[in-house]
Amino acid sequence: MDDVDAARQTAVSALNNDRFRVMLEQITDPGASGALMTMGSDGSNAATDFKTALSRYAENSE
Repeated sequence: MDDVDAARQTAVSALNNDRFRVMLEQITDPGASGALMTMGSDGSNAATDFKTALSRYAENSE
């Protein structure tokens, strides 16, 4: 039962988190799916190298 309570508490916390809500809105936007797949912000088809991807991830995790 503790696992269920922990999962419920985590879900409620995520739903009340503004950054999480904004991220969900962004990734559910059909126009953003291509940019998210390549981690590009300008809609170009250029691939992102691993170091850049890690850097962007770190920036967005702060």
